[in-house]
Amino acid sequence: MMFSKIRTGLVFGFIMVHHAAVLATENGSDSYPSGAEGVLAGALPPPGFYGQTFYVNYHASRFVDKHGKSMIPGFGLNLNGVVERLIYMTDYTLIGGQLGFYVAQPVFDLRISQGGQRGDRKGISDTLAAVMLGWHSGNHHWAAAIEGVFPTGEYDRDRMVNLGKYYYTARPIFVYSYHQPDGWDLSTKLSYSFNTENHDTDYLSGQYFAGDFSLGYSFAPGWILALQGYAFKQLTSDKLNGDKIGFRGQSIALGPGIQYQGKRWSLEGRYTSETAVENRSQGNYTWVKLTLAF
Repeated sequence: MMFSKIRTGLVFGFIMVHHAAVLATENGSDSYPSGAEGVLAGALPPPGFYGQTFYVNYHASRFVDKHGKSMIPGFGLNLNGVVERLIYMTDYTLIGGQLGFYVAQPVFDLRISQGGQRGDRKGISDTLAAVMLGWHSGNHHWAAAIEGVFPTGEYDRDRMVNLGKYYYTARPIFVYSYHQPDGWDLSTKLSYSFNTENHDTDYLSGQYFAGDFSLGYSFAPGWILALQGYAFKQLTSDKLNGDKIGFRGQSIALGPGIQYQGKRWSLEGRYTSETAVENRSQGNYTWVKLTLAF
């Protein structure tokens, strides 16, 4: 296999921020990790164990309606989180693709204010696990995965802030990278999410498409500077007690990213700002990702 360094495009998705207000998926939140993927998103590594640690901060001071106008007085959201993920790539192949697995556990500190009320919560969020297949052909790398989000985080319907969602999500994912070792890197992740009903509230969050993208260039040995971002679009309406309620969310984000690739480790960071937001909070993301080969 051509890989002598860690390939860091391993995040098909894990739990992300839980926004407040009942709009565009339950409580205005989803389990997609907005903008977590970047350089080499589609390139899976050789057989072995790998560990990843993610730090994320999301800060928003607006929750907007479908016209992009602020709709919740005094709204504020700040999330700090760490996600630990263990990846195992086997030496088995299936339909020509390398078989791999991962499991991830997020821990969040989430603070929300709205309408003169404040709430905060610290602890574990929902657990994620996936099975994946990866292929390589010259400078082209791609992979497919089926990811599950499991409601293991604490949840209370009467609580203002929850780190758990109390429903399951199934997510097929496709990732692709065109990577020149000393030149350009073009990477993307595409996903579609199906949610089960929250039986405690009789609320069914709609299906949504989400994708990350990165266009980078190696400006020095080991270094890549990139333009990165994500897009989110809810395609089916939420339902309450079986009736459609019409709300659908969307957002786009864009910003700079940078990665350093060592022999058996890599470090990547990015900062993105959201725009074209509907029925969701609007803010900024900061991501830092450390990848290690065991």
